[in-house]
Amino acid sequence: MQPACRRYPSSVPIDNSRSRRPQGLLRWPTYALGQLHGLTRSRVDTALNEKGLSVRAYFVLACLAEYGDMSQQQVADRIAMDRSDLAKLIDQLEQRSQVIRRPDAGDRRRHALSLTPKGKRDLQRSERIIEHVTSETLSRLTLDERRTLHRLTLQALGEPTGIADHPQ
Repeated sequence: MQPACRRYPSSVPIDNSRSRRPQGLLRWPTYALGQLHGLTRSRVDTALNEKGLSVRAYFVLACLAEYGDMSQQQVADRIAMDRSDLAKLIDQLEQRSQVIRRPDAGDRRRHALSLTPKGKRDLQRSERIIEHVTSETLSRLTLDERRTLHRLTLQALGEPTGIADHPQ
């Protein structure tokens, strides 16, 4: 039987009697953030899939809603998705009438993507689901703590933090 409280090399007492994750890993913010990401991503994926939606589709729809018509390459760069994976996803989004892919008027070698009215509706549905899952996942935090977590995460990413102060 392991003792409930052990010492880790940092000489800080570690109480692993209440956690199922190793305390030696939880002491690293990067590990804790990764665990939170994995949990949230899994819950969001499941909730969206139940409604015939997906996280990856949401990324594309949100990008087009924010920036307007863009080439596939621009979308891939903005959302950090492999271009060949994005091309397959765009095929699916076209089949679902969420986006339209047209030859770019300025460069026929490129395709311009546009959000359709159905894509806008599905984006709004996805956002409601993501808001609900996020609220459930972060339910142990107060609203101010959620905003602080969001702000600090954005700051660590080198992104502007003002968006964290606006309610979803």
